[in-house]
Amino acid sequence: MNYLTLEEFKDLGFAEIKDFSDLRQRAEMAIDLFTNYFYQNNNLEDDIPPRKKAVKLAIANQIRYLNESGILTAEDKVTFNSVSIGRTTFNYGNENNANQEASKFNLSLDTMNLLKSVGFGYRGVCYDK
Repeated sequence: MNYLTLEEFKDLGFAEIKDFSDLRQRAEMAIDLFTNYFYQNNNLEDDIPPRKKAVKLAIANQIRYLNESGILTAEDKVTFNSVSIGRTTFNYGNENNANQEASKFNLSLDTMNLLKSVGFGYRGVCYDK
């Protein structure tokens, strides 16, 4: 099941891109990994509106990130220490904890922040007495 259509992508304010279908698949795979496949067992369309909107926006941001950076896999992101394209430089050395976590899943920081804002990514343990 696709979490985001091209129409929804454009409605969220993003410009149409050439390889939308392929990039959507890669973005959804990264988000599934980060959310521990939450939406394999739960229907996104039936989720509460704030979380549904945040996940769709996260997928759209991830598609934009994949398209603009050209880094399509987590391995690509780890392999490149730094890349310069014109005046833009991607440097992945000396990453802070948030960047390291995003790198593991090849997520943009915006995508990861959106997902964390609605409860995904929490890895703590609840000690209930």
